Formats: sequence, structure tokens, C-alpha cells
Amino acid sequence: MTGIQLLAIAAGALMLFYSYNAFRRGELAAYEFAVWCAIWLAVILVSLFAAQMRGIVAPLAVARLLDLVIIAGMIGLGYLVMALNRSVRRLERRLTALVRALALDPPRGAEPAAPEPERLAERHDS
Repeated sequence: MTGIQLLAIAAGALMLFYSYNAFRRGELAAYEFAVWCAIWLAVILVSLFAAQMRGIVAPLAVARLLDLVIIAGMIGLGYLVMALNRSVRRLERRLTALVRALALDPPRGAEPAAPEPERLAERHDS
């Protein structure tokens, strides 16, 4: 086993532990936790069984396993960026609608503001 494989296994295990802690604290939903666990377990398994993956790499006409992992990672990152962009846009629209609604509604429980005495005097003088 090479040094890069050990590093990938250690990183996968660390991120698996980090994902578990985030799930336990309620920072990840169950399906998000499952997706991240699948990703980190895949990293660990590919690193552990790199030699056996040659049967998959050869028919795909990819030079090395690392190239295949990088290609898959780029596709996965592209999907994640697109999903995050959609979520941010959705939150942005909701926040805009909320701010508009709050700006147009008078404060709850507040009485209408009385005019200032100086302005009342100016109105009566004219």
C-alpha cells in the first residue's frame, strides 16, 4: 500500500467521523449524512482496493485509477455546486419576500406614531 493510499484512507476516515459528529449535532439531515457517508466510504474502498479497480479502469479507457477518481470527483463537485446554488437562490428569494413583507407591514402591537409638536405648529401656521 502506498503513502497516498494511506493518506486517502486516513482522510476518508476523518471525514466520516466529522460527518457523524455533524449529524449527531443536528447540522446534517439523515439523507445528507447518508450521502456523505457513501462518498467517504467510497474513497476508503477505492483506496483500499486500488489494484482490483483495474478491471473497471481498463474498459473506460482511462489511463490510471487516479484519473478516474479525479473525473468522478469533478462530476460530483459540479453537482454539489449546482445544488448549493439552487439552495442559495431559493433562500435568497424567500429572504427577499420576507423583507418586503416586513417593510410593508406596520409593527405588530405598536400604535401609530403621533406627529411631532413642531410639525403640528408649522402646519397650523401656514
